[in-house]
Amino acid sequence: MTESIPFRDTGRKELEFTVEPDLSPSNPNYADFVRHQFADATFIRALGIELADFGPGWVETRAALRPDLLQQDGFAHAGVVSTMADHSAGGSAGTLCPVGKKVLTVEFKINLLRPGKGESLRCRAQVIRAGRTITVSESEVFAIDAGVEKLIAKALVTLALV
Repeated sequence: MTESIPFRDTGRKELEFTVEPDLSPSNPNYADFVRHQFADATFIRALGIELADFGPGWVETRAALRPDLLQQDGFAHAGVVSTMADHSAGGSAGTLCPVGKKVLTVEFKINLLRPGKGESLRCRAQVIRAGRTITVSESEVFAIDAGVEKLIAKALVTLALV
């Protein structure tokens, strides 16, 4: 399906893009699959990254920003932010993963937009294209400081279904 999305500036032409059809899980037990993706990942547990909520094609995670997750200047370490973005994207792909398959990251790109400062991190990942062998998801990571969320990173993650 093609939709026209107008720019805010009325002097520009409209942008057309293809919208992914409704994403429906092929695995009736996808919820258990996704929960295991997080429960069985010892590194993710060690970082304190928790599955907060999910549904077909998307996942939300959270993590307290403990002192051991900060870099030398007191900001969230880029490795922690990247890991959260990557694993959350894998979780979003996992919600659509067929029975008998698993998802593995084959590539990701992350933009670290600003230093992560605060009490915790929140990540929202969603599938932007679900294929038979490759799925692409995007993740946004937010730092929460005194109740205010700021976008600190955005990632594009390519995952193979193996």
